[in-house]
Amino acid sequence: MADISSVSEGEDIVLQKPERHGPARGHDPGIAYYRLGGVPVSITDMKGLSAALARRLARGRAVPGAFVVFRDAHGIVRAQDDAVLRDAHEAALLVCADGRPLAWIGRLRGHDAIAQVPGIESVEAMCRAGLAHGWRHYFLGGGPGVAETLAREMQVRVPGLAVAGYETLPFRPLTDAETKAMRAKIGACGAQVLWIGLGTPKQELFMHAHAPHLPGTVAMGVGAAFDVNIGAIPRAPKVLQRAGLEWLYRLIREPRRLSRRYATVVPRFIAIVLREAIRRT
Repeated sequence: MADISSVSEGEDIVLQKPERHGPARGHDPGIAYYRLGGVPVSITDMKGLSAALARRLARGRAVPGAFVVFRDAHGIVRAQDDAVLRDAHEAALLVCADGRPLAWIGRLRGHDAIAQVPGIESVEAMCRAGLAHGWRHYFLGGGPGVAETLAREMQVRVPGLAVAGYETLPFRPLTDAETKAMRAKIGACGAQVLWIGLGTPKQELFMHAHAPHLPGTVAMGVGAAFDVNIGAIPRAPKVLQRAGLEWLYRLIREPRRLSRRYATVVPRFIAIVLREAIRRT
């Protein structure tokens, strides 16, 4: 069975070679995807993301909530060993190429419509795109006060932005009572776009668990985008972004925390890419 058949406006239909996985059950039927390490990666760009959100949100509360994953090499590797995380990717509305290498691989496979869609940049981009639709945004996650600060920052950057609310979660699993209260609060305030800043894989598992219970919403798992957009964490220089080396910048800044992770992730990711390239020849 092919990965997918139809794509967004103005793009050619892209059919993939059969994979061992069937179609990603939650994926937007209007956008194609390819698979990397069994994970679906959406063949889209920032405009395609905006169009997908508009299509989904136009359906209102008649449909369960959906969610978008912003994926990089670390997430691809992590999904190889985590069946629950893989299932979250299958259930996602889109799995955007947050890391530039995922976009490069898509283009090498012939998918010219794919581009990097950084979670960091998507926050402001989708806030701007939603102005004409009146989208109401909710910011959930980050450290104490971060969600509120980000909400205020986006209102400064995007005058007229509708902020439905913001909330910082405890650094532990929610109790049943807390889960019920959170869902009720989000539903009552009329939120539509839920910005989730919990880090990988916590945010993907969180969205997978909660999004279906929040009809009329689309959750966006953007992790460190909360801290970057309020200036608490600097982003890599543009030259490193264009070269796909943001990970190297982060490693230089936080060698103690990230060196062990990258020592595992980089070779495993390369192995996945090479193995699939050989299989496709």
